[in-house]
Amino acid sequence: MKRLKILINFFLIICCFFPSIATADDNGCVILLYHRFSDEEPKSTSTSPSIFNQHLEYLVDNKYKVLPLNEVVKRLKLKSSFPEKCVSLTADDGFLSFYTEAYPLLKKYQLPMSVFISTEPIDKKYKVMMSWEQLRDMSPLVDIYNHSVSHLHMVDLNNLTIKNEINIAQQRLYKELNIIDKFFAYPYGEFDDNTYSLLEELEYVGFGQHSGVAGISSDLLNIPRFSMSGPYAKMDSFSLKIKTVHMPIESENPKSLIIFGDFKPKLVLNFSRPLSAYEKNNFSCFISGQDQPKINWLSSQSLSVKSKEPLQIGRSRYNCTMPSSKKGRYFWYSKLWLRQ
Repeated sequence: MKRLKILINFFLIICCFFPSIATADDNGCVILLYHRFSDEEPKSTSTSPSIFNQHLEYLVDNKYKVLPLNEVVKRLKLKSSFPEKCVSLTADDGFLSFYTEAYPLLKKYQLPMSVFISTEPIDKKYKVMMSWEQLRDMSPLVDIYNHSVSHLHMVDLNNLTIKNEINIAQQRLYKELNIIDKFFAYPYGEFDDNTYSLLEELEYVGFGQHSGVAGISSDLLNIPRFSMSGPYAKMDSFSLKIKTVHMPIESENPKSLIIFGDFKPKLVLNFSRPLSAYEKNNFSCFISGQDQPKINWLSSQSLSVKSKEPLQIGRSRYNCTMPSSKKGRYFWYSKLWLRQ
């Protein structure tokens, strides 16, 4: 018994100094988010087809395991491990350029991808959107999921409107494509407490538009995805993001995106394990257009982050990183805020 206690104490010491080796909660899968595939469309939401080809070629050449999104969700729910090099590909909206530019490249490399669509533009046969026939044609390589009926901002809406946006779109997906998986991507990545609660009530898995790696401690109502549009699609950014590691955060407070009153919101992060002195000393957060925010360590497993200046109207993010023991790889976490 004495020897067992000595071994347990030794293991706990090793965990503190080498947490990413000794724990499983750092393990995860990088989910990438695309929108349009074009050299001419708005740069902020577009990825050049040639750049997308480079992304896929890089994944294949470097032996990344590209998982379908439903496999990622299955592993998250079961809290099972992911491959060391894990990526999942997604796109939002259902623009026609996905079918004409991205899909041929997916076939070329035989890589799976998921598309979240808003059903009303497809039902109205907008020329810039894919058709139901084209969506069917991409099966089984491409899976289709729910992005609402009309792509509204899911904030300050009444319950009936929220439920209709989600349920009617899901009914159309089932009727046209026989889709039963209840996956929902928030339009613009936005939601309020009411939308969040209703998504939970309706038993959906939710996907956001904030950076980070999906891992076993991820919030299944707001799973992170790295944007791959505009400047974020460049190969240096792409290769950095797909090497990131799941930040071992057990909980965040507040969960809400909406900023009330104080426009310098305080975020409290609780980690699922004690961080080493090296990790604490190298933990950093950034806010676009501002100096680094104030970081206050509450314990070896908890800290608060607060901006020094009021956040701008619209969307802002706290992006936080920390070096991993895995060479060239970083823990990554992002918190999206919405000031109305």
